[in-house]
This record gives sequence, structure tokens and C-alpha cells, in this order.
Amino acid sequence: MSKRSMKRAQGDTPRSTSPPPWAGTPFLALVHEFNELFVEQVAEIARGDDLLTAPEMVRSHRELWAGLDARARRSASRCPFLLADIQFRNQPWWQRVQYHAGGHPDSPPSAAPLFSPKPAVELTRDALIVAWSTARQDTRLAATLLAMSHEVARIVAQLGLSHLRHITDHHHHHLRPRWEHLSPFWGRLLTAAHNDDRDALYTLHLQAFQFADAGWDFAASGSDATA
Repeated sequence: MSKRSMKRAQGDTPRSTSPPPWAGTPFLALVHEFNELFVEQVAEIARGDDLLTAPEMVRSHRELWAGLDARARRSASRCPFLLADIQFRNQPWWQRVQYHAGGHPDSPPSAAPLFSPKPAVELTRDALIVAWSTARQDTRLAATLLAMSHEVARIVAQLGLSHLRHITDHHHHHLRPRWEHLSPFWGRLLTAAHNDDRDALYTLHLQAFQFADAGWDFAASGSDATA
């Protein structure tokens, strides 16, 4: 084959226009997996008989929570953030946990625990696994996927296994739904999930990014919850 023919053949070969794979894809999959477990546990609470101590975002939308089937649960879980929060914007709390693991007593929770101890421990363990593995890979990625502050992401990346066990065993009551004070947001998310409304879900995901950027979780909690 002549050089001219070879050049023509090479020029005829289509170049790939696919972007390189995003480094956060495996961690986003973990976020979605956790979210689905978390949503199902909240749905179980909504199906129960006692909602007196449940947050408004559960009580106001009890039928939507209780009626979640597997498909709707998957749709709701595809939010690009962890749908649970463990003081992820509260740097002082994490500093205390980091330096006093194993001996620092916990204060009474500021709100009634949402889950009974067994699911609370299991969900807290799973959330910490997602947070720790993501932060160790990339603290900026962890700050995005978990809507945590960069300072907290750096602390989480430095934790050892003893810290993770201590937080799971002694601080699981700090596991809360993200944006639990924004009951209308949860109502729209659940409605869109029931209807499999992709456009509405996309809009809600964009709104969730705005919430995370504004740091609404920590601002609404009122302050520095004690460990």
C-alpha cells in the first residue's frame, strides 16, 4: 500500500468521541446503593404504627414513603448525594470524634432517633464505609458526593478502623436524613420517584446541588452538635 493510501486509510478511521471514564463512577454507585437501603428503612418506619417521633418529612409524606415499590425506591435513590447525614458539615464534631475515640462519652441526641438500634448501626456503618473509602480516594470527590465540608472530608480520610467502629457503636444516633427540615423537597422527590418522572428528578438533583453548596444541613441544625 502506498504512503498516500495508508494516510487516507488512517484518516478514514473514526476517532472515539467518548469522554474518559469519570473517576467518581464507582463511588457514585456506592452512594446509590446506600441510598436505596436508607430509603427502604425510612419507608419501613412510615409503614409502622408510631410516627410521633418521626421527622416532618416522614409524617407529612407517610403515604408516599409507605407506597414505595422497588422501582420507585431505585428512582429516589439515584440522587447524586448520600441521602443520609452524619454531621458531615460539622468540623468540630468530627475533630472531637477523631481525638477522643474510645473514651469520649456521647451527649443525648438533639432529636429522637429515627431508627431502632440495629438498623441505625448497620446504616451508620455502611455510610461510614462509603464516606471513608471516597475520602481516601479524593477528598474533593467526597465533599461532592456526601455534601460534606472539605475540612470534614480531610478528617474522614485520616480515620482508622478503630474510629469507624467507635462512631458506628456510639454515635449512630447522629445518622439523620439529609435535608430533613425540607419536607416539601422530600415530597417532590418521592412523587417524582413514584411517577418515574426523569425531568422532575433531574431538576430536584440540581436543587440538591444548590442545597449542598449553601450548606443548609449544618445551618438548619442550628449549630455544633456535641459528640
